[in-house]
Amino acid sequence: MKDDKKIYLRIIYFFLLFFMIKVGNDYYETPMKSYSYIIFLFIYLYYYLFDILNFTDEYGRWTPWVRSSAINIIIAIILWSFSKSSLIFFKFSLLWVVSNLIRMVMVKIYRSGGTYRGIFIGRAEEYIVANKGYTERNFGELEYISKDKVRNFEQLKEILKDRKVEIISIEEEFMKKYESEFFKLKIKGYKVYCEWQFMQKIERKIYVEKIKTKWFLYTEGFEILHNSFQRNLKKICDISFAIIIGVLVIPVMGVTCILIKLGGGPVFFRQKRIGLGGEEFEIIKFRSMRVDAEKDGARWAEKNDSRITKFGSFLRKTRIDELPQLWNVFKGEMSFVGPRPERKIFIDELEKVIPYYNIRHSVKPGLTGWAQVMYPYGASVEDALHKLEYDLYYLKHQNFMFDLMVFFKTMKVVLSRKGM
Repeated sequence: MKDDKKIYLRIIYFFLLFFMIKVGNDYYETPMKSYSYIIFLFIYLYYYLFDILNFTDEYGRWTPWVRSSAINIIIAIILWSFSKSSLIFFKFSLLWVVSNLIRMVMVKIYRSGGTYRGIFIGRAEEYIVANKGYTERNFGELEYISKDKVRNFEQLKEILKDRKVEIISIEEEFMKKYESEFFKLKIKGYKVYCEWQFMQKIERKIYVEKIKTKWFLYTEGFEILHNSFQRNLKKICDISFAIIIGVLVIPVMGVTCILIKLGGGPVFFRQKRIGLGGEEFEIIKFRSMRVDAEKDGARWAEKNDSRITKFGSFLRKTRIDELPQLWNVFKGEMSFVGPRPERKIFIDELEKVIPYYNIRHSVKPGLTGWAQVMYPYGASVEDALHKLEYDLYYLKHQNFMFDLMVFFKTMKVVLSRKGM
């Protein structure tokens, strides 16, 4: 996957950036002190938040140079004000130039291979969505052709004759009608997708209403359901990170407890949720709603919900309210990444109207998940359907690198305060 490639490049860039700072300090006989490590992490975080580490140059080739210069200049001025050393400007200017030159190499590596010229035959509104994802993931060029121009296979052959394309996306009914002809195209080297399969690849979700039970039998993936190595690796990582992050956020949790208590009412909110295998467990969070939030019974959380306190709104946007669930992760009831756990009263309703909804209970629920970073708000049955589409995609493709990508995307959501 291109996403795996991007994560590997980010990790390499991380160590190269650290190496440059360390070598620079050693060369100028200014060994790295504690603040140097903080500066390094701050620079890398800035690069991540401002899309310098996307390696796509979707905002223009020189935009990363402008954005990276901002942080380097600011840090250089701050350090110069304390040290009055002109060497500071030289060091950060050199860091700015070399880091961007390395990034240009990363962009070339990221773009090399895996780019395909394709045609999308269908409706214009669906093409807009497909082309956006196609471009963002650097797959190549995707041309739109109205389905009115392709009424039979002969017209499609004429279109293919004039274009050098590798990918064809077309409506499922048309593909079924000319199945043998499309088979011939496939063995000639074309990548042929029916519309919803192509959208699944681009949007990285599984269209629940398009699949049937036999699809699960014939499709690859879902290794997390039967691969003991993947499950054990995930369990080890969960417990390790729960301990490490738990220790690091103790001060934040302490301050949060005090502020919630000053506002009146209990600090923690406990509620029964459905976890692995449909078993109930008690989730624990910092209370972000009024004490009487459900005096009229259970209901979906809404956007700008009046039941959420002012401080609770901050807790939700920064995801600080989720931190107590580190205890659930440590106990083995939850994982860091997975489908978000839901209440039984809502699950009973959703399983009646959404096919395959109970599949999400085949794995441990997560503190965050693919659905949370791709479709961050949900307050209805329709929203639950869309989230399930992302959850199924996660179950199909889950691996360590995918979990790492979800973790980084969650950090970006938290730090930009886009969470609910």
